[in-house]
Amino acid sequence: MNSISYIQKKRGNINNVVIVYPFTYINPYYALPPIAAEYLQAGIIETGRRAVLLDMRYETDIKEHLKTADIVCLYGFFEDCSIFGKWHIHVIPEILAMIPNNVPVVAGGTGFKEYEKIFETYSNIDVIIRGNPEIPIMELLNSGSPETVKNLVYRKGDKVMYTERVIHDLSENIYPKRQLRNPKYKYHVAGIKADLVRAAVGCNYRCKFCFEYGKDFDGKFMKWQGRSAESLYNEIKEIEAPIVGWVDDDMTTDMKTLEGLSELLIKNKIHKLYGGTGRVDHVLKSSVETLKKMEKAGFFALSFGIESLKAETLRFYGKGQTPESIEKAMRMMNKTNIVLICNFILGSPGEKEEDIMDMLWFGRRWNVDSLVTNRFRIQKDSSLYSLVYDTKTGEVRPGMERIEGEKLNRIKYRIKFGQRTPFRIILILLKLYRHEGMFLDPLYLFCSVLETVTKHTWLERTKLFPLFLRGIKRFLLFSIVRRFFRFTASVITPFIKGINWVFEFFDRRLGISTTILPKLFLYLDKTVYKKQRVQAQVKEAIGSK
Repeated sequence: MNSISYIQKKRGNINNVVIVYPFTYINPYYALPPIAAEYLQAGIIETGRRAVLLDMRYETDIKEHLKTADIVCLYGFFEDCSIFGKWHIHVIPEILAMIPNNVPVVAGGTGFKEYEKIFETYSNIDVIIRGNPEIPIMELLNSGSPETVKNLVYRKGDKVMYTERVIHDLSENIYPKRQLRNPKYKYHVAGIKADLVRAAVGCNYRCKFCFEYGKDFDGKFMKWQGRSAESLYNEIKEIEAPIVGWVDDDMTTDMKTLEGLSELLIKNKIHKLYGGTGRVDHVLKSSVETLKKMEKAGFFALSFGIESLKAETLRFYGKGQTPESIEKAMRMMNKTNIVLICNFILGSPGEKEEDIMDMLWFGRRWNVDSLVTNRFRIQKDSSLYSLVYDTKTGEVRPGMERIEGEKLNRIKYRIKFGQRTPFRIILILLKLYRHEGMFLDPLYLFCSVLETVTKHTWLERTKLFPLFLRGIKRFLLFSIVRRFFRFTASVITPFIKGINWVFEFFDRRLGISTTILPKLFLYLDKTVYKKQRVQAQVKEAIGSK
């Protein structure tokens, strides 16, 4: 029986839906919930049906669940950035092989974008959802047929059929049901319970280098649309995790909403820590008072795409900002205690080594807490490709030459690791102690990071080191200790800043941090972190049996 007619025949009797997040890669340092799949689950629950979500990072045998399913959904997206280059680490064929022949299969998200190829490869996938899943799955279950449901691709005999493509308005009241999560799924950042929210979708900018963000699941750009402050507050107050990340491509588009949300969080004494990614030009449309209100509400980290410090490169990318506007926004951010993260693209056309190294000196001058370095990448079918390469010969166009390969790697490591000097780490810790919304002790967070990065190492096997860290964490739970450290941080910060200024003055000329620290971290990456990543996969696989 064709599974589409099976859906129609079973209309009104579909009660048990099984959703599978099919990706299996485990990041040893953090694991974030699959909220795209959870939005699918929320849509199903809205129709009055039962929906179980199985996260294959923590499951090994799901046969019994699949046997009792009326419909099976395979769904997942880039909630966890660690799978950006690892989405292929999945168990999609194995799951499909276990599903009974008369059970319809709905798929979507990462790995299901090449629709006709997917139908050809997997004969028992019947429907693919395009775009956000909650509205299409509700309409599909209620109608029993894909033909009248927008944003679907489905199989009809030997043909692949496409329904109308639309952008649905974001719902104010449909969002993930955290209480339905399996308790054994440990979603965390450095061992501390973490969660995600989707406050908005889309992006109103068209930067030439961008081929992932601001787009729908099918690669088409979406105009930005967001939820209200009240809707976000209602969701956040249901979240247990103390750390919450924004998955929005541009969380700062509507600073008024963030200000309104901050007021609600402060008024109702909701204590959590929030972080996300935005644009610095949105900061300029706001005020320092709004930023300070966000700090008090718990926004502890904001990440901005700076990309380049050269005006001509920013124009080339169509970024819509200038070096002057960037510095003005940095000046505003420096008046708060929000952790400041800046993203740069390395190896842009026409940039020399000294231009790229300026990113490190920029970070130091503006007290940037973390510099994220991304290599310049071009998709062959993009407009950027035709600007850099001659499409007929494939040769680089004159003036578009750039630093690549091993030379770029060496510069990247100098920036990436050269920023992490002992004094800068201490200054970040002191900044967090001064943060108005920091309800967790920063040293407690630091100890949790140490616990995470020393897993599967000889330090963990000593038993003494983990015991020592646990002892410090318990000590830091006393409020009087936190108050003392906060007071101390305010007193000693100017002194530490002075020492750091002297160190960085000589360091820029002598190159201490840009030679020693990269070697140290690269050694750790080869001898410790690589082993951790491998062992994490094995340990989680064994532990979930």
